[in-house]
Amino acid sequence: MVKLKNVVVAFAIASLAACGGGGSGTPSFPSANSGSAGSDGSSSGGTQTSPPAAEPPELRDLVGDPVATDVARFLTQATFGPTEEALLALYEDGADFAAWIDAQISLPQSEALRRLDAHMRDSDLDPLDKSDLDVEWQKRMLVSDVLWETFVHGEDQLRQRVAFALSQIFVISDLSDALFNDARGIVNYHDLMAEHAFGNYRDLMQAVTLNPMMGEYLSMIRNEKADSARNIRPDENYARELMQLFTIGLVALNDDGSVKLDAQGDPIPTYNQDVIKGFASVFTGWMYANAPYWYWGGWIEANTIEPMKPFEAYHDTDAKILLNDELLPAGMTAEQDLEAALDNIFAHPNIAPFVSKQLIQRLVTSNPSPDYVSRVTAVFNDNGRGEKGDLEAVVKAILLDPQARRVDSLTDEQYGKLKEPVLKFTSLMRAFDVLAVQPLNESGTAETETIRFFWPGYDYGQRTYGSPSVFNFYRPDYAPSNAFDNEDVVAPEFQILTEQNITAASNWGGAVIFNSYDFLRENCEEELSFESGVGCVFARFDDEIEIARNAGELLDHLDMLMLGGQMSGEMRDVLLEHIEPFNAEQEQERLYRVAEATYLIWMSPEFAVQR
Repeated sequence: MVKLKNVVVAFAIASLAACGGGGSGTPSFPSANSGSAGSDGSSSGGTQTSPPAAEPPELRDLVGDPVATDVARFLTQATFGPTEEALLALYEDGADFAAWIDAQISLPQSEALRRLDAHMRDSDLDPLDKSDLDVEWQKRMLVSDVLWETFVHGEDQLRQRVAFALSQIFVISDLSDALFNDARGIVNYHDLMAEHAFGNYRDLMQAVTLNPMMGEYLSMIRNEKADSARNIRPDENYARELMQLFTIGLVALNDDGSVKLDAQGDPIPTYNQDVIKGFASVFTGWMYANAPYWYWGGWIEANTIEPMKPFEAYHDTDAKILLNDELLPAGMTAEQDLEAALDNIFAHPNIAPFVSKQLIQRLVTSNPSPDYVSRVTAVFNDNGRGEKGDLEAVVKAILLDPQARRVDSLTDEQYGKLKEPVLKFTSLMRAFDVLAVQPLNESGTAETETIRFFWPGYDYGQRTYGSPSVFNFYRPDYAPSNAFDNEDVVAPEFQILTEQNITAASNWGGAVIFNSYDFLRENCEEELSFESGVGCVFARFDDEIEIARNAGELLDHLDMLMLGGQMSGEMRDVLLEHIEPFNAEQEQERLYRVAEATYLIWMSPEFAVQR
C-alpha cells in the first residue's frame, strides 16, 4: 500500500479559504424522480445542416474563469456539492442562476419514505411492524442509507438542501427515547420538510405542529388541560421551543437581524411566562390520528405519519394570552385555538429576520451583512405579491443576493462558512459518484447500490435527525472563544469541530477515497454484512485516472471539481511536489496520484470552508 508523505495540513480556525465540490460520470443510483430535463434545442430543415457545435470545455480549462468560479460557488450553496456535469451545464448555460432555480423548483420531490419502505421489504423487514426492537438498528441504518442517497444522488438538489436547512430549525432527533424506534416517522418528517421547502412558512409551522414525531419529541402528544385535582398542568415544552427556536427567538429584532434595545439599552424580551402558559394551553388535546381514545397506550401501532387529531374533552377552552397581549376568547375548539395561535406567532415582526438570517447562514455565509438580512427579510414579509412567508421567494432572494454572488466576497475575511460534516461528506460523494453494493438481508439474496455510512455520524459530530438536543448540533450565534478579533463574528459549525471529530472525519473520508484501491475494497467486502454500519463505499476515479497522465492538469481538474477554482498557489505547489513522482505510465500509479491528491484537498482548510 502506498503511504502518504508527511504533508502538513494545518486546520486553523482563522483560516477562511476556498470551498468545493463537483462530479464526473453518471451515478448508477436509480433516481426517485421521474425523468430529467435536457435538450440542445437544435433543429434542421430541408437539406440544410447545422454548423458543427463548439467543443465543450474541459473542467480543467475553467481554472481562473470568474464565471466558472461563481458557478461552482452557487452550486456549493444551492446543492449538496457540485458535480462536474452540473457545473459544466450551468456554465454553458451562461450561469443563468435564476433559470436553474426555477428548473429545480419544478422537479418532482424525491420520495424518501417510499424508498425506505422498499429497502425494508428487501431487508425482510415489515415497514409497519415496530414491535421487534432487536431490528431497530437495522432500520435506522436504512434511514441513513436513504437520506445519503437522497442528498448525494437526488435530482431535486435545491429542495433537499433547503429541507436539510429547515430540519436544523425545526429539530427532531432519533436520539430521543420517544423517536428511536420509528424509522418511518423520521423519514416521513424529512419528506415533510422537503414538501414545504418552497411553500409558505406558516403552512410549515402548522404541518410541524401537528406532526406526531414533533408531538412525541416535544411532548405535545397527550398534552391535556389543567386538572388541579390530579395535579396536571399543560406541558410547556412545545410552546417554548416553537417560539424560541422555530419562529421568533427570545428578544425583539430589527429587520436586519440586530437586537432591539429599550431605553435602558437592554434587549426587549419577545414573551414572558404568561404567554408561554397561554400557548401551552393552546396545544392541549392532541393525540395520534388512529388513537381510539385519549389514554390509548398502543405506541407500537400508533400512526406516526398522519397529522395528529384533537380530543376536545382534553383541550383547554379557557381564554388565553398570546403574543402582543392578544387574547384568545374562551370556548374555542382545539383546531380554532391552534390556527389562531399560529397566526399570532406568524404575525410577529421577528419571524422574518429570525428565519431569514438562519437560512442565509445555512446556505451561504455565517455572518451576512445587516443589509443582506434586511433584503431577505423584506422578501419574507412580502414576496412582491403581498404574500408573507413565501419560502420559494426567500430562497431565491438568498441565493441571488449581491452579497452571495459578488466576486469580492472571496477576499472578505468574514464571508463564508465552515462546511458542516454532512455537507463536507456529500461534497466528496457527489464529486466522485460514491456508491457501493450493500447486502440488505441475512441470506444475501437482496442487495442494492446505496451509501451505507451510518456509524460515522456518531464519530464526526453530525448525523441527520440525530442531534443531541432540540438546539441542533450547534447554535446559530456560536462563536469560538478567543478566535476572532471582532466579537460579533460567529462560526456556528465550529461548535462541533473538535479534535476527535476532525480525526474521525479524516479516517472516514480516507476510507471513502482509498477504497478506490481494488485490494482495499476487496478486503472490506470480505467482512461486509447486512448489519454493517459502514459499507464499502468508494470514490469512482475513472475520468481522473486518465487526466492524471499530466499532474498539472489533474490538479486543475480537482481544483475546479473540489475547490471551485480557488486553490491557492502554495497548496498547488505542495500537491504537485507530492504527486509528481508517481509513474504516470502505470494506471495504478495514476490512481495513487488521484487518490492522494483528492485526500489532501479534502482534508485541507481550503476545502473545509465554503466561500
